[in-house]
Amino acid sequence: MAGNDKTAPLVDPAAVDFEKVYRDGTLADGIAMDKPPWDTGAPEPILVRIEQAGRISGEVLDIGCGPGDNAVYLASRGHAVTGLDVSPSAIEQARSRAAAQHVRVEFAVADATDLAGYDNRFDTVISSLLLHCLDPQQRSAHLAALTRVTKPGGRLIMSCFPDDSPTVSLTPYPIGEAELRRSFPPPEWAITTLRQDRITGGTLPEGVLDLVHDRGIQLEYDANGALLMAAWILEAEKARPGEGTRP
Repeated sequence: MAGNDKTAPLVDPAAVDFEKVYRDGTLADGIAMDKPPWDTGAPEPILVRIEQAGRISGEVLDIGCGPGDNAVYLASRGHAVTGLDVSPSAIEQARSRAAAQHVRVEFAVADATDLAGYDNRFDTVISSLLLHCLDPQQRSAHLAALTRVTKPGGRLIMSCFPDDSPTVSLTPYPIGEAELRRSFPPPEWAITTLRQDRITGGTLPEGVLDLVHDRGIQLEYDANGALLMAAWILEAEKARPGEGTRP
């Protein structure tokens, strides 16, 4: 666990094994949980609004899909969806949830920093609360992979935790606005939306809650008791060949 620096991650991100998180609920030494705090059992409300606004189309990738709730929701809306995650246990849970909802999703285990075999395949790519889990080297590889798998003219929809939130210590590798803008430069990408909003989460493990209280961090909850956390919401479009610099 981290020291007394109130901006340092509460849990050493390098020590987190996401397969153990999904397999037996172990986030770190001494911190166990029934399920990950990002597993709410429902699609992210912001993504629901984006889909209902018509900004998801064609073949869809949900990278870092976890237990699959976003992917299952999108499939229930008639989209052709592929859900990928590095954790085999997460993919097992996602397949079970898709079967329970009687929807078809192509789930597979994959490394988000590679995504070999998926080049130029997807019209819409969803990267939900993944980028801030990657260290700088992994992040660079992930962004390159996203660019490869997104078709020209395709759309990327991303959420990640910022570096200026009161709950920054709950974030493994928080991200600033300048870095996000540098990550999707013109003419290859055109950012159409970049704003902060609130995303919903589940219950934090008891050990993490104790550390949160010790640091004096004030958590925010919605009317239903769901945890609310600040997040960047980014939408960007990949240029088609010959489009040149875009506004």
